[in-house]
Amino acid sequence: MKKFRFTTIILVLPFLTFSQITIDQNDMPNEGDTIRLSTSFDVGLLNYTETGNDFTWDFSGMVPLTQSVDTFVNTDETPWVYQLVFFGSANLAQPRQDFDQFQGFQVTDAYDFYKNSSSDFRKVGYGVTLNGIPVPSKFDEPDIIFRFPLNPGNVDSSMSSYEIDIPGIGFSGGWKKRVNHADGWGTLVTPYGTFETIRVKSDIIQYDSMYIDSLGIGFPITRNYTEFKWLGNGFGLPLCTVTDDGILPQIDYIDSVRNLFVGYDLSYEIQSKINVYPNPASNEITIELNTDIPSSVDVLLKSISGETVIEFETGIKIRGEYRNTFIIDRSNIKNGLYFIEIKSGNDLYFEKIILN
Repeated sequence: MKKFRFTTIILVLPFLTFSQITIDQNDMPNEGDTIRLSTSFDVGLLNYTETGNDFTWDFSGMVPLTQSVDTFVNTDETPWVYQLVFFGSANLAQPRQDFDQFQGFQVTDAYDFYKNSSSDFRKVGYGVTLNGIPVPSKFDEPDIIFRFPLNPGNVDSSMSSYEIDIPGIGFSGGWKKRVNHADGWGTLVTPYGTFETIRVKSDIIQYDSMYIDSLGIGFPITRNYTEFKWLGNGFGLPLCTVTDDGILPQIDYIDSVRNLFVGYDLSYEIQSKINVYPNPASNEITIELNTDIPSSVDVLLKSISGETVIEFETGIKIRGEYRNTFIIDRSNIKNGLYFIEIKSGNDLYFEKIILN
């Protein structure tokens, strides 16, 4: 009997390893989860649009520009005004450090609110405190991010909307049209590992508007973008998300702690006085730097491993404002992430740049 069971496991395992998976509410985030994400940008090197059944997406060469940690908490841990508004409609909240919808205002206590259930995972609104005033915004219709069970071939859509008066400031409102298509399944390879996944493509049209009473005008913004998400069992967030706005696709993927400055001697004092544009760039860049100490300056283009790719200038004497435009010979330089490095005296100034 023991021999029979052992043989059966050996025969079945290959089929389990390569079979398609199903995504449900147990694969969404829970309170107490902390999930590390790496962020990068695609400059034409990543084939993320192709898909199929039993497909392999090899993104193992991705290099992170930044890292962040997404945290999820119980709604009881949010400000009490938010709790009143979202009572019964949300069971999960996510603190937001990058909330940028109200630029020009002091934003604190920013949270997104979600409800995870057996039928779907939805965003039901957000809460922010603007200039000291709590402004919870519950959507009139929720944004249905995923419907369950999620299997390859599923197609669904949702139309979310919100309107809110902001005391002493004005009015904010908007809507989002989302169309989801689970258009493939297979193996995803990232720097974090190899995973069995379902790929979901989401075509999104989003409109947001802010009306300022004191100015008597509104500021509408319409965005058209596509999200490509690879979901696996038990990870809380998509293993990888590519957000393509038609300009510079952003990549966010679950990862471990990485050294973001490979090849650099961080014993130097890193400054933030350097300005490089355009970024991304093709074959021409302008570099600006302000320094109060007269010194000789080296201006270099370096790879992410710290190797010098181009010596733009060496031993240039400057004081005050430095500005120069350089032509980049792309004959032997591939698309990707690089660093502009300026060494001025004992200080090292650098800025990340993407060449495409």
